[in-house]
Amino acid sequence: MLKSLWEAFLDLLFPPRCPVCRTLVDQQGEWCSSCLTLVWAPRELELASHGVTALDACFVLCDYTAGVQKLIRDMKFRKGRWYGCHLTWLLSCYQNYHRLGSVNVIVPVPLSPERLKDRGYNQTEVIFRPWAESRQLLWCDALIRLKATLPQWELTIAERRKNIKGAFQVTRPEVVQDKQILLVDDIFTTGTTMNECAKVLKKAGAKRVVGLAIASGSQ
Repeated sequence: MLKSLWEAFLDLLFPPRCPVCRTLVDQQGEWCSSCLTLVWAPRELELASHGVTALDACFVLCDYTAGVQKLIRDMKFRKGRWYGCHLTWLLSCYQNYHRLGSVNVIVPVPLSPERLKDRGYNQTEVIFRPWAESRQLLWCDALIRLKATLPQWELTIAERRKNIKGAFQVTRPEVVQDKQILLVDDIFTTGTTMNECAKVLKKAGAKRVVGLAIASGSQ
């Protein structure tokens, strides 16, 4: 009850608006239908064409363009943490979660300690954790990044694989052992990062690893 009153008070002070065009909408985090239409493209990716072998499947919600591209970039490079609620809202729009299988644990792709300190947050956690908790799914930071890597978007595919190799380690093997893992990240580009994470999760005993990302430019 108190939460509802507080949310109603905030809506009066700060009326909910689409994060892209600023049109008034019904609830905080929501996109208007016009801006959503420009990015919304839920699909399962063709992993074989990316040389991704450790992931059992991977799904994305949006094309990495227009408003979703701006929000993710602002979260990553301009400390725009407040945009997270708008990307979390996109998760509430997806209707095919049954395709992910029986998820036991949700694991985020981690940042390096240096990047986490500089940014102040892992944008993947800001986006996905509220959604995970709303669905009563176990969230576990079961991976750490052992080394600071170069930004993947600056590299060729071969350089990305070399850059990311050996970058991750499982810290909670007892949590992932024999479990079905949902590995989450903000963007799927070539899949090298998610693939490397899936490799170490399976080496630690994970039964199945499925990826979920907000956006991708891939098919």
